[in-house]
Formats: sequence, structure tokens, C-alpha cells
Amino acid sequence: MSINLGKEICRRRREQKLTQEDLAELSDLSVNFISRLERTKNQNISIQKLDSIARALNTTTPDIIMNAYRFKEVKVENHHDNTPVFIKKVLNELRKMDPEKAERVCKSFIILAKEINKD
Repeated sequence: MSINLGKEICRRRREQKLTQEDLAELSDLSVNFISRLERTKNQNISIQKLDSIARALNTTTPDIIMNAYRFKEVKVENHHDNTPVFIKKVLNELRKMDPEKAERVCKSFIILAKEINKD
């Protein structure tokens, strides 16, 4: 039994209509790293990087690993996320912030969104 994390990550990325650039940005990894991971069988990846990718794909590290062990290509129903890419990018930036600062930004954003929706 072999494992191909890159193939599973690529499948999930495409399923969510993300580019390698989008995934790199959402996971705070380089495009070069994502590209190399997806196209090679060399699966030398730290658990921290895999966790970052899993969070960016709205799944878990164990889920990616389990599905990477599949013997044949089977569409696995899981974590379908239709969240637009730019909302994911905003959420990613908020995750990087101190929680108090992120909360202030969110409150400001809600005020702004309500003001825009008045029209």
C-alpha cells in the first residue's frame, strides 16, 4: 500500500476550485512547495506544513492521510466547501492576528457591511 499526499491534496484543492497560488497563500507556504508536493512522489513534509494545508482545505490532517492511502481513485464525499476564495483569504488573515485584534477587525467589518447593505 502506498501513500501519495500530493495527489490527495491536489484532488481536494481542485475540488474547491483553488489554484496552487490560492492554497499557498491560505496555508502560508510557497507556491513552489505546493507544486513540488503535488507533482512528485517525494512526500517529505512536516506535520506542521500538512496541518496548514489541511486547515486551508477545511479538513483535518488525519482525513488527508487516510484518503491518501486509497487503492483506487474514488470520489470521497467530505467537507465540500463552497466558500469563495477571497472569504477564505480574509479568514486566513484573521487567523494570523491576535484574537483581540481579529475581533476588532470583525466588528468593524460588520459595521461596514451593515452600512453598505442599507442602500
